[in-house]
Amino acid sequence: MNFLQPSSSQTFRIGGDATWPSIVFQTDASGPHQWNWTVSWGNYTASGADSTAGNTWDAGQAVSGYGGTLTVTAQAGGDQASITVNVAGTNPTAAQALAYLQTQPGSAGFDKILAHESGFREFTATGEPLKSFDNGYGMCQLTDPAPTHDQVWNWQRNIDGGLKLFAQKRAAAIAYLSQQGRTYTGLQVTYEAVCRWNGGKYHVWDDVSGQWVRDPDILCDTQTGNIGWDMTDPANQGQTEAQLHARDGASYGHGPGAGSHWRYYGVCYADRLLA
Repeated sequence: MNFLQPSSSQTFRIGGDATWPSIVFQTDASGPHQWNWTVSWGNYTASGADSTAGNTWDAGQAVSGYGGTLTVTAQAGGDQASITVNVAGTNPTAAQALAYLQTQPGSAGFDKILAHESGFREFTATGEPLKSFDNGYGMCQLTDPAPTHDQVWNWQRNIDGGLKLFAQKRAAAIAYLSQQGRTYTGLQVTYEAVCRWNGGKYHVWDDVSGQWVRDPDILCDTQTGNIGWDMTDPANQGQTEAQLHARDGASYGHGPGAGSHWRYYGVCYADRLLA
């Protein structure tokens, strides 16, 4: 038994609108066929089986939501053959991503996160999902909880996963800002939620003015995305941003160590994204 189509190692592209292509397999055998398939990429694997009355089968629907290396084994009349092809991704345009995002509730400020984290990209130039050094995947760089297989390969599901997490950050932001019956604005909720996406709280209560204010103790390095200094630290007091950058900039690539006087701050992340 031999495969007439597709060609071995042929690449099929997921559409930029997150639609899976038709992937037709055909053998030179006749009669009923059993098709067993496995698709894998990294630590993600899915498999299944199907049957047809003839020698042709379209895997597109079966593997919808998945990508990577697709191996199909056909069995008919006591014979079998296997073939491997590739399923690769195509990035949406920024306009497509934004149009989808605008249909989702609670997404205020999330477009800035997508632009910053991935530039609205789900895939690399070769069609593999984006993956960061700390195992952040896709457009939203989903890390914890780890994304599902389809959240890695379907940019719409990736956004859904990101918005679910962002909703938790918004809820935490509202709970924080509304404590003791204190008032807040919608813009403050957005800043607080975006800050918490990266880590930490953005606002502190100012008893003098009777309102929430940006944490005044954090000075940000505006040449970076989320690096800053706690100005209550004696090592940082009395110095300007330029002086602190000159002192610490060379160490940014290694992450803050035990003796570092700079840190990653969600306050700086929100300032950078929402300014």
